[in-house]
Amino acid sequence: MQYLQARCNKGRCGYWGNGPHNCKSPKDPRGDENTPKNDTYDNLILLCSIDHKKVDSRPSDYPEHWLREIKSKHEADITARLNRNRGYEQDLNSLNALSEFIPFLDLRTMAMDLPHKLSLDFDISDVFSNFRKGNPQAYPFWDKELTRLWKTFLSDAEAIENFTSSNICGDKFDLLDEFETDHTCYNTYVGDDNGNFVVMNKRFLSYEQIDLVEQTVSPLLQSFIYSHTELVEYIRFQFKDIKWKRRPTG
Repeated sequence: MQYLQARCNKGRCGYWGNGPHNCKSPKDPRGDENTPKNDTYDNLILLCSIDHKKVDSRPSDYPEHWLREIKSKHEADITARLNRNRGYEQDLNSLNALSEFIPFLDLRTMAMDLPHKLSLDFDISDVFSNFRKGNPQAYPFWDKELTRLWKTFLSDAEAIENFTSSNICGDKFDLLDEFETDHTCYNTYVGDDNGNFVVMNKRFLSYEQIDLVEQTVSPLLQSFIYSHTELVEYIRFQFKDIKWKRRPTG
């Protein structure tokens, strides 16, 4: 694409393509014979040949202030991309490290297996705890919104992990083995024969207890899906260079 440089204010409109030339001042779309010449950087804008013709053929639709505004926005965008600060790079490195062990893009699919089962790869809180021990400087993240979204996501993930590790005693769940009861207690979920999932302990749970498990896990699942979606969408938009990892298939 051929790029041309043009003055965007009321004044002479100068363009440079393969060789320099100047438009005549009296015929400039955004100026007149009384407009002083201005060749400073602040008064220049880069346009492709198509947009160059468009803005000069319709000067009332593309006035000086509009040209200055799009130039300013474009410069701000480029500056933000080029001047990635230490905080951005540290957060990106942290997310890439976490992605090695937390299959972010697969977590929604794992959670959707509930209430019947949950993959043992859904082990977010322990992985993150170990990550923090080895990288104490990495959290909280520099990005405050990322930290906020991560806290909500982690809390919702822990709620699911704790529930699938709980006991059920009559019509109550014991998450921490803290209360005494006259009822016989059973593990709400148990490991499967292949060691890949925890599955609902339907062998020992009554029909009423199975219904209770399903009713209890439903809002936990909904909260997790929402917070996970928010987090992943934010990372995708703000950290486009992240290296997502997926679970091996087969």
